[in-house]
Amino acid sequence: MKTSPQALWAAFQESFCAAIQSVGEVRLAEIWATQYTRTTHYAEELLQSVARDLGLDFKRESSRVDYSMWDCRSDSEPTPMIFIESENHAIGADHEVKTLCCLAAPLKVLITAGEWEDKIPRWRDGGHRSTLVTRWRSIRSAYHAAWPDQGVFGVLVAESDPDGVLRFHGFELDAGTASPVGDRVLLELPTIIYPIAATVFRTQNNRRSTDRQNVGAV
Repeated sequence: MKTSPQALWAAFQESFCAAIQSVGEVRLAEIWATQYTRTTHYAEELLQSVARDLGLDFKRESSRVDYSMWDCRSDSEPTPMIFIESENHAIGADHEVKTLCCLAAPLKVLITAGEWEDKIPRWRDGGHRSTLVTRWRSIRSAYHAAWPDQGVFGVLVAESDPDGVLRFHGFELDAGTASPVGDRVLLELPTIIYPIAATVFRTQNNRRSTDRQNVGAV
């Protein structure tokens, strides 16, 4: 499979967004209700769909990386085309960034989530975009200086804001520029995430309360 890292990154983003949009509002809210359901959907449905779109084979926990996509359709040895690390909390993703920096492939992707936007007052304590981009770029630049990497390091950040709008931000973490390359909102969807999440939370609390009452009645 011969394609440029930039073309592979563009195709990955397009397929990722199409897969998110295809699930529908109610299902998306269910997926986003907990970290477990979101991670499970990535592993068992979404990323496998992306791999099929790109004509690659999907693997989990290969080379101790969360996910990878391989070119197994040629006569040569199977080769990794995309390595993917997923972290539920953007502020805790330094380890995943370092892991990806150690790997060789045309495309490496970090998928994470958090309170991201810091250019407009969306979050009470401010978003983490500038701080984390600066930190991650510093890591990538240090690794790149030790061993130059010609591939693309792509980042997808999911942000479910207080008004219930789900956004996916995408950009390239380039070692040679101070700002993220191609930084934009890839997808913006109004959702019912918060009502469903609240229902799940209330159900769990009610169950605990009932359990305590039953214990007290024994």
